[in-house]
Amino acid sequence: MKSYNFKMHKRSFTLLVLFLFTMTLQAKKFVYNDGVILNKTEVKIEEMANELYEKTGISAYLLAKKRLDGQSIIEYEKDFAKKINPPFTMLVISLNEQKVDIYNSKDLDEDFDRDGILSPLPWSGTIIPLLTQKKNYSVSAAMLNGYADMVQQIADSKDIELKSGIGSTNKDMIMVLRLGIYLFLIVVIGWYFIRRRAKRQ
Repeated sequence: MKSYNFKMHKRSFTLLVLFLFTMTLQAKKFVYNDGVILNKTEVKIEEMANELYEKTGISAYLLAKKRLDGQSIIEYEKDFAKKINPPFTMLVISLNEQKVDIYNSKDLDEDFDRDGILSPLPWSGTIIPLLTQKKNYSVSAAMLNGYADMVQQIADSKDIELKSGIGSTNKDMIMVLRLGIYLFLIVVIGWYFIRRRAKRQ
């Protein structure tokens, strides 16, 4: 009887190990971080990516690289795309090249505004305006902001609610940045006209 129980428990333990190993293999990883973004940012992006994938089947990757070892960012994106299945999108940053890009499968072309997200204009872009600030904003904040904007637009296009999205926090960050830039422009323009008027007098 004791021998039978031992064999039964041993078999159960083996099945449990195999199950956990299989689940690990099936788990998708959406963030490839080369020490570019903070760990807490990586965790948040993985959370959004997993929810989007579970609800839509769309894979949204973040590829944060320090360098691309001689490849252009486009070459790197195309090579990575060969390893994954559509539908997919990827937000890529290369610190060495100082470039940010979004690459997606064609079936997602109409699901989000790629050019808008990547725009350098503060009233449109959600990444580059933050990256160009000398203080207060980090690469992690910029990438989280842009990624959240991208997946939220995709979710909206599919009429899906993302509970893990950063929502109003994302909008508030952009609004503060825009107000700061607008105020700066107003001050510069005002100073220009005041100085010009003073010279005429």
